Amino acid sequence: MEQKPIGLIGLGKMGSAVGKNLLKKGHGLVVYDLDPDAVGRTVKEGAVAAASAGAVARRVDTVITILPNGPDVERAVLGPGGVLEGAQLGTLLLESSTISPEVTRRVGDAVRAAGHRMVDAAIGRLPKEAEEAKLVFMVGATAEDLASVRPLLMQMGTEIFHCGGPGAGVTMKLVNNLLAHAIMSADLEALTIGTRAGLDAELMIRVLSSTAAENRLLRTQVEKYAQSGEIASGFKAVLAHKDVGLALSMAAQLGVPLWSLPPVQQVLNLTLARGRGDLASIGIATVIEEAAGVRIAKTQP
Repeated sequence: MEQKPIGLIGLGKMGSAVGKNLLKKGHGLVVYDLDPDAVGRTVKEGAVAAASAGAVARRVDTVITILPNGPDVERAVLGPGGVLEGAQLGTLLLESSTISPEVTRRVGDAVRAAGHRMVDAAIGRLPKEAEEAKLVFMVGATAEDLASVRPLLMQMGTEIFHCGGPGAGVTMKLVNNLLAHAIMSADLEALTIGTRAGLDAELMIRVLSSTAAENRLLRTQVEKYAQSGEIASGFKAVLAHKDVGLALSMAAQLGVPLWSLPPVQQVLNLTLARGRGDLASIGIATVIEEAAGVRIAKTQP
């Protein structure tokens, strides 16, 4: 029996990269996005375009959604012309957007009530790793549903963490992103102090990386920024702002007091207020530098 294609809804940077990898692996791909240019680029690579999310679901057994925010997912899955309108009984929805766990659970309940299955498989790492099938997946699902989708996940990534039942995967993703952006902000503030005191940024990074202050972001994004001042490419600040806000809202709903993590939201607020939301999240460095009157990076971006 000929293998059915995979459906992909959402062709932003991550969705497009996932699509490229699936096409390279020999999968047929049926795609939909509100941006016709994004659809056109993916079609040129071998995908087939559909007129709606529901039209995607009518042609496949598995639908992947990678969308910017919760309302986008609800419209694509539950709305008019959405996945549930086109899905055949038993369709599996692999929901990989970074959204509120409440929305994930609400969508999942509706999908299961209609006789289908849903796995929330939040994505770790960047589009470059997606094209190379090196993603990390944080999964919320029943053991049975995870087993059914594991072979597909392993074609897209190298690590799968079963975080618990429905909603647990995206919950883990929000915890991860809040901590990651808080660490990056702390790295940049520390380097700003040293720069203001006359220390060399690259020297500081080498020293900090040899002590208990070491962290992965220090030796990747922060070091790259110190060397080149590059802020144009990467995970956008506006998306970081969204993820941090969702994580802090989740903490508030759970009644968890926070002291060290919330300030990163303020630096992201300022980054967006200064019109830099479409730059990479490392762009928070520019507002930290401006406040201190120094520059960490040796060159202009």
